[in-house]
Amino acid sequence: MKYILFAIVLFCVIFSFSCGKKQQPQNQPGTGGNPIDQYGGVMSKTIQKAKGMDTVLPMKQLIDSFYVQEGRYPSSLQELVEKNYVKEIPAAPKGYSYSYDPSNGKITLRQEN
Repeated sequence: MKYILFAIVLFCVIFSFSCGKKQQPQNQPGTGGNPIDQYGGVMSKTIQKAKGMDTVLPMKQLIDSFYVQEGRYPSSLQELVEKNYVKEIPAAPKGYSYSYDPSNGKITLRQEN
């Protein structure tokens, strides 16, 4: 009987501690307090990045075509214009610029400050 009573008391103590209110995560500094604003900010950055990929992928294809035909990567993106692979280099999305490495033909977007 003592063991049953002890087990019930122990169960009640454990249950009362585990049912306490969980703390809500606090907002990170600089992210704004409103979750809707936070979501909007994240989605805006995601859309911006997707638009950037719309310009980077065709540029990468041009660089790869240049490599196949010329046997090397262009020394600059401007060389793609000079050799008539494209009329002009498409503008990078607002707030970004192209980063091009002629040693391996890698092109990425770099966020401007």
